[in-house]
Amino acid sequence: MATTQLKTIEKENLSSRVYSEIRNALMNGQYEPGERLRISALAEQLGVSITPVREAIFRLVSEQGLEMKAATAVHVPIITADHLREIQLIRHHLEGAAAERAATLISRETYTGLEELQERFVAAAAVSPKKASKLNREFHFAILDAAQMPTLFNVVDTLWVSLGPLLQVFHTRAPKRDLRRDRHRHEDVLIALKKRDGIAARKALQADIAWGDLMIEWLEQRDADQSRVR
Repeated sequence: MATTQLKTIEKENLSSRVYSEIRNALMNGQYEPGERLRISALAEQLGVSITPVREAIFRLVSEQGLEMKAATAVHVPIITADHLREIQLIRHHLEGAAAERAATLISRETYTGLEELQERFVAAAAVSPKKASKLNREFHFAILDAAQMPTLFNVVDTLWVSLGPLLQVFHTRAPKRDLRRDRHRHEDVLIALKKRDGIAARKALQADIAWGDLMIEWLEQRDADQSRVR
């Protein structure tokens, strides 16, 4: 009896770990919009059987993190300009509120970690879009975590499952920036957090999110180009 129960727990834990691994890869921009994910290949990469991967895929499909167009055709969703506009609006308000609260609660250790993340992000931006995308997410989520608002965190966390793949593609195809020379919006966020100025932190983070409106313009141009081809 006890042995059977332990095996069930292990199976559930394995499925959850696979789910978390694939979900984090989506959020970190490790996959592109429209990319097909093959269950057998994922199982091989993760060193597990097909069953926990299939369970994780079904869970992500139910959360709209992935699309299943046929029994074995699993794809990363292609985000539209309207969808991104909605995501940006929600992020503007929620991440801005989190930054304002984080300014009053952030610890010295967390702030130092943010500075280190920013340094690594700047170094990666000119050479590795995938790495830069991952570090950018870590920066934003460190602020969300510092705000100690779990419900808000979970809402934003879900949005980033859709946003991550698009950010990676955008940074890959956009002209590379030398952030060691060009000032990045994160710097203003760090200054506000160091001063524990909540209003300034909110405005600085919202300004950083607003930079993402370039992605909306990019998507609109992409959709217009595709319409002309048809």
